[in-house]
Amino acid sequence: MRRLVVLVAVLALVGMVQAQIVPIGSFTGQKQEGFETQPRYQFLFEYDVFGGGGNKVQTLGGGQGLHITSGWSFFYVTYPHGGEVFMGGAGVNANWIFATPALKFGGYFNTNADVPDATALFYDSNNNLMATLGVTAPIGGQWAWNGWETQGAGIKRVEIVAKNQYQGFIMHDDMEYTAIPEPATLALLGLGGLALLRRR
Repeated sequence: MRRLVVLVAVLALVGMVQAQIVPIGSFTGQKQEGFETQPRYQFLFEYDVFGGGGNKVQTLGGGQGLHITSGWSFFYVTYPHGGEVFMGGAGVNANWIFATPALKFGGYFNTNADVPDATALFYDSNNNLMATLGVTAPIGGQWAWNGWETQGAGIKRVEIVAKNQYQGFIMHDDMEYTAIPEPATLALLGLGGLALLRRR
């Protein structure tokens, strides 16, 4: 039995180190961000999101900045997915940073530039690149859900990088975030699983 306990513990540690990010369908997170309470119609380089407390979205690149607006015209016109406003980057990409690393992260995306889609780069707390995945960001004013979940280490930050030549203009709305369970919670879950194995 002791060997089984050690084996399960080792496998759990390996799973946490070798993180895998997988796309998931829409979910309701612990926290939401629709940008409704944010400063509007300004180009800023950082916003506090998901209630603040260290959760931020910052610019990547040297353009005008992140912009929260009720409508945006470029190659196409974009309006909010939900609520009255949404966020996009004028010549900048977005860097989402979580105070507590994320278990799940997602939201709705589109672009008013001429080329659709973006790339999401996921980093852990040690700034190691965990995964690079595609982001569906349609043109023409349509919104698409993109969501992800880690099956290992928590996601500390996510860079959303446009595929168009303008380095930005990827719109975000109705974002969702769920923090990874604290180590104590994970330990309790692990002990519960071991207890079930022992009973069998």
